Amino acid sequence: MSFLLALSLSTGFFCGVWAAIAAVPSLGLITWAGFAGCTAYFASGKHGIEGMSAAIFSTMSGVVSALIALFISGKFPGIPVVAILMTGIISGTMCLKSAVKPLWFIPGAFIGCFSTFAYVSTGVNIFSAALLPHVLSILSGSILALCCDKGGNLLFKVFGKQEDTVQEDITQEHIIQD
Repeated sequence: MSFLLALSLSTGFFCGVWAAIAAVPSLGLITWAGFAGCTAYFASGKHGIEGMSAAIFSTMSGVVSALIALFISGKFPGIPVVAILMTGIISGTMCLKSAVKPLWFIPGAFIGCFSTFAYVSTGVNIFSAALLPHVLSILSGSILALCCDKGGNLLFKVFGKQEDTVQEDITQEHIIQD
């Protein structure tokens, strides 16, 4: 079994488990928002706790950015230029925040921000307890990704076989001529 197959099997399994958990109405979780958190983990290129931290800090900073944009834009309803300005300002600040080490992963900030805009488009009042399922789902997605990653590593360790690689041993011969 290749590492890619091991990771694929693990990801398929854990994503199915996540979809089943998120489908429980009493939990109030949002399946797609969990996948947004999972995506941030894998997109960070980091693994384990480092990848989970990158996903959590960056996506949550994006959620905060969206809340700020929505709050300010909401103070000026009917003035489209405010929403346009906020889009530029918030996008720029999400990039600028990457100078702070825990917030280094800019794509994660955009994932958190725009998944929040998507959630708002469903008609929820984001400035209420309705924010909680969104945040919990994104955070759960980071845990989901860690499970997928660690599960793939475990499957590969138990059933895996290193792919053959061609290694070239380049040697130089020095010919000394008289």
